[in-house]
This record gives sequence, structure tokens and C-alpha cells, in this order.
Amino acid sequence: MERASAEAYVVELYREFLACVPPESEREAWITRLLRGAPPAAVRDAISQLREAADHRRMAAEREAVARTGLFDPAWYLLTNPDVADAGTDPLDHYVEFGRAEGRAANAYLDEQWYRKRTRIRRGTDALLHYARKGEPRGHKPGPNFDPKWYREVYRLADGDSPLAHFLAHRTTERLAPCPGLWSVANAPVDPAAPAGADPFLPYLAADGDVVAAAAADIAVLAASGLVDANHYLVANDDVTDAEADPVLHFCAFGWKEGRNPNAYFNTRWYTATNREVTRLGVNPLVHYLLVGERNDRRPAVYFEPGWYRATYGLADDVSPLAHFLANRQHQRVSPNSLFDPVWFMAHAGCEVPRRQDPFAFYLFAGTSDDLQPSPAFDAIAWRKRSRGRRTRHFTELLYPDRDNPLLDYLLSTYR
Repeated sequence: MERASAEAYVVELYREFLACVPPESEREAWITRLLRGAPPAAVRDAISQLREAADHRRMAAEREAVARTGLFDPAWYLLTNPDVADAGTDPLDHYVEFGRAEGRAANAYLDEQWYRKRTRIRRGTDALLHYARKGEPRGHKPGPNFDPKWYREVYRLADGDSPLAHFLAHRTTERLAPCPGLWSVANAPVDPAAPAGADPFLPYLAADGDVVAAAAADIAVLAASGLVDANHYLVANDDVTDAEADPVLHFCAFGWKEGRNPNAYFNTRWYTATNREVTRLGVNPLVHYLLVGERNDRRPAVYFEPGWYRATYGLADDVSPLAHFLANRQHQRVSPNSLFDPVWFMAHAGCEVPRRQDPFAFYLFAGTSDDLQPSPAFDAIAWRKRSRGRRTRHFTELLYPDRDNPLLDYLLSTYR
């Protein structure tokens, strides 16, 4: 074979198999083989093997790059891709070689289309590697169900740690949440029937912009809690009544953000103001109270003492004091705090409390304008004179319980 033909043949083979022009040294070696009589078919086979080796090295490097990010979830990948599981293929190998090109997700929290739309990365750019190298360090979200800035601040991650990688590695062994809307899942009592190692957040992952779905976890926690008083919520919120909205759904999706109260004994704004963690977490205050605040004797309103109530009425650990009170207050035998005695009050009030009306609610309003004593344990008249001055019979319609009731005034001045 002539040199010119041999060189052209080698260059063509390289272009065909490797999509590049061979380096000068390699080109000379193959040309020499052809000039010495090596069959062109043998040279083709040898260069084809070089191409396969190069492809293997490239895939190995990409596999290592993906694995190093910590963002590939093999268990979830097999769960959501049964064909890969049935084939017995290594999930990471399948993802790198086929899955990402086919649009299969590396984990449940990196939504490639969602991420591409918001970061406008160039077509052909690997979304997972882009997020790991550029997106996450800049605080971009990988999808609607994970907030890296929030996660880093709440769980105090070091600057060099990846929030999403940390979450994927610890979500089934530690009480960590991917975003504020799923905080309730991480802090709710563990379901003993749940499979070991299962991701508890998967049933509550929401699509972008679906406000109700984003509140699904909180709705599930509060629906059976007894803490959202439907009648109170509808009476206090005409727009909710007019819209025929479900009170629990509305409160979880909108109400708490607007400062609405779910019942007469939970003050959303006051609880948030007296529990700084609620603002730091950015979570539903009533959910925080139920899962954390109540067992730490944090009051839902200044006039309800959960720890005292539990001890006084002998409640089991798994019974919510506030829910128990709301369910039994119309029986006129339970008190929300240690300074109010419903039986004593009804006997000494000098006015009749209507049957099945909450005695303390009656006292809140009646005791604001009249000198009524809540119990022998608290002298409301003396406190009114000391802190509010003498009672006037005029302008009683301008008095408000949360400002002018002497017992509330005392409780507000002493609670921390």
C-alpha cells in the first residue's frame, strides 16, 4: 500500500471511530503497519477497540463525576425505574449511560425541566452536574420540594457541604426536612408500619405552583388533630364560608400566612411572636405547636397552659391538651389555665353562664367590662386597680378582652 493511501485510510478510520484526527505519533505507527503489509481490516478492528476503550474511559469519568456529587439516589432510581431493577443493572451505570439521556431523574428532588427553566442552562448541559457545581452554590433550588438556602441555615451546614447531598444521605435516619412545607413530616411521630429506610416525604411531594399540594403534609397532620375548629374558622372568616372552602385546607394553605386563628385558643400571630423558631423555620405555627410547642409547655394563647392542663386532668402523653379542652369546654368542667375555676366562677359570677357555653370565653368578655373574679387564686379587681386604674362604666363598648381583661393583662405581663 502506498503511503498516501495508508495515511488517508488511517485518518478516515480515526474520524469514523473517534471523531477526531489521530495524534502524529499514533498516525505514524498505524501507517507503518499498513506499509509493512498489515491487512486494513485488522487495523480497522484495532482502532475500533481503541474507540471502545475511549468510550469506557469517558463513561467511567462521568460516572465518577456523578457519584462524587452525592446527588444520585440509587434506591429511588430503582424504585421508579422497575425495568432497571428487573434487568439487574447497576443503577448509577444505567443513569450515566442511558437514564439521563432518556430524561430519567437522579433523585426525587432534582426536577430537570423545572431547574432548566429557571436557570436557563444551555441545551446539552448536564443538569445534575450543573446544579452541583454552579446552581446549589448560588442558592438555586433543584425543584419545588427542596430549598438549599433554608436547609443550610436550619441545619447549620458548613459552607463546603452540599445541602441536597446531605439530605439524601440522612433523610431516612435523621429528622431532617427538605423545605418548610415538609417540616411536619420530619417532626411527626414515626409510623411504626412504615418500611425501614423508606423516604417519608415521597407521598407529599408537590408540583410547582400547587399551593394545596404543597400544604398536604400539614393538612394530614392537622386534619385529625382537633385543633382546627371548623365552626369558629367559618364564623370568623366570611370569605372562607362564601368560598365553601374546607377550613383545615384553607388554614394550612393560606390562613396561617394571613394571621388567621384556627380556634379561639390559638393566636397565630402571638404564638409566632413568642416562639422565634417558628419564624426561623418558616413553618405553620399551629403545626409547630402540635409537634413541638405543646410538649415544651409553649402556650397557644396566653390564657391556655398546656403543661398545667395535662397534669391537672391526667392526660396521656399522646393526647393533646388543647384538643382535649376544645372538645370538652362546653361541659363547663375544664379550665384552660390555673387561675380560672369554671365551677367556682359560675357559682360566684353573679350572672348566669348559658348552658353549654364555654365559661372562660364568657369570662373573657364579661370580665372585661365588669368586676368579675375568675377564681379564689386571682384577684381581678385588685389587679385592675393596680395596672389599669379604676373601672369606668362609660365607653365599655371600647374595651377589648386582649387588652382590658385584668386576668389577660396579668398573664401577658408574666409570660415569657
